[in-house]
Parts: sequence; structure tokens; C-alpha cells
Amino acid sequence: MFGMFGAFDPKFYPKIAKQSTGKSIGFLTVFVLIIAAVVSVRYTFFVHSGFNSAKKWADQNLATIASEYPVVSVEKGMIMEPKQTFIKEYGEQFTVVIEPDQDNVRAHMDKYHNLALLTQKQLIFKQVKDNSGAEEIKTYPMEKASFSITPGVSGFKLLFEQKPFELTAKIISRLLDIAGLFVFPVLLILWFFVYLFTKPLHVFIFSLVSLIITAILKVKLPYKELWNIGAYALVPATCLAAFMDITGLRVLFFPLFYCLAYSVYLYLGIKAVKQARETVSK
Repeated sequence: MFGMFGAFDPKFYPKIAKQSTGKSIGFLTVFVLIIAAVVSVRYTFFVHSGFNSAKKWADQNLATIASEYPVVSVEKGMIMEPKQTFIKEYGEQFTVVIEPDQDNVRAHMDKYHNLALLTQKQLIFKQVKDNSGAEEIKTYPMEKASFSITPGVSGFKLLFEQKPFELTAKIISRLLDIAGLFVFPVLLILWFFVYLFTKPLHVFIFSLVSLIITAILKVKLPYKELWNIGAYALVPATCLAAFMDITGLRVLFFPLFYCLAYSVYLYLGIKAVKQARETVSK
């Protein structure tokens, strides 16, 4: 932990320049774990907020939605129920159509811009992009599909491959609560491995900057010492990036500021090592 704070003080760099590379790698691993945990907390908060919104939406709307739909029964891709065309429009944004008569499919495709269409032996999704007007149509075969969806007072009862399920606000809330227990660990593992790959890569890439700085300052340092300095000089820039991510601040050309902050601390660190050695030699 002291190394994290020391990385902000150029006077600290002469102390770590000659330490073993393994120690610097260990420090970088612990630092990456801490940053990953901090960032994961922020994203966990947003995911849980989304879960709470989903639970609230389901509690307020699922029963109403269920009352608006008919029983849907499909056997080996063939629509058994409903017998008549079912259409549910959500304003101009989206339309759900169940069409047992294959002859009417083309008319639905022409009429609605954004559409989910269940027909005999296939499920069709159509989306029209507002900017270009281009149509995107995806078709999924349903020849082997057998299922039923039965609306109820509080939601839907589903039967897929002879396996019954219920979709109610209570069950959705329970599932989201269970999923919420895994959000932080999953995000922590994800961010840890992302940083564990990218941060050492940054140290290696910026070794070129370190070599340029040593040439400017006219000091000779072995690559091991440059790597040690680079591992600690990475801390301020990474903390800045984490702060921006956590607070949601957006700065134009931020990667340039990241590179600049990293390069500045590389310069200050190498300069401090040079000055310390000159003082000792005197």
C-alpha cells in the first residue's frame, strides 16, 4: 500500500529502482487488484440499480401485459393457438404479431417497421434504422420447437420441452436477487484480468518513452530499473483513469492525458534516480 502512495512522490523512485523485478510485478498485481475492486464497486452499483428498476417494472407491468396476450401454443413449429391473428402495438416503436395464416405474413412485414412476428415454423424480427431507413430482418427456424405460453393473473406460465416455468414479478425479483450476489465477484474477476493484461503491456510499451528520457537526461539505467520505475509511474495515470471512470467524467482526448501523466512520472522518476546517484557519487 505504501508503494501506491509513494508512486506519487518522485523521491520514492530511487528506493524502488534497484529492487527485484519480481517485487515490482507483485506490487503491480496487488495494485491492479485494488483498482479492479474499486471500479467493480462502481459498476456493481449501476447493475443493482438496473436490477431494482427491472423488479419495479415487472411488479407494475407484468400482470397487465399478461392480461393483454392470448394463450400461445406451438407444436413442432406449427401454431396451435391462437387460431386468429394477434397484434399488439406499442405505439410506433414496436409491434408483436402472432400470425397462424402464412398468407398474411407479407402484409405484416410491409406494414410495421419494428416487428416481432411469430409465424408457422419461423420467428421473424424486423428493424428499420431511423437514420438510413435500411431494414434489418432476422429469421429463426422453429420447425422443431414445441412450447406453450399461458397468461395468468400475475404473469405467465411457460412450458418448454415439457419443462414448466413461471414468469411472475415475484420470481423475477427472486432471480435478480440471486444474480445480484454474483455481480461484484464476476466484475472483479473480469476487471482484474483486463487490467492484469493491459497494465504490464503499458509498462512495456512505455519503455520506449523511458529510453528516450534516459537519453535526454544522459543517464544510463539497466532495463530492469526502467521496468521498476515504469511499474510505479503507472499508478498516478491509472488512478486518474479510475477516478474518471468512477465519477463518470468525460474528457475529450483523455487517452492523451493518460499518456502525458504516465510520461511525466516516468520523467520525474528517472530524474530522481539520476539525482540520487549523483548525490551519492559526490
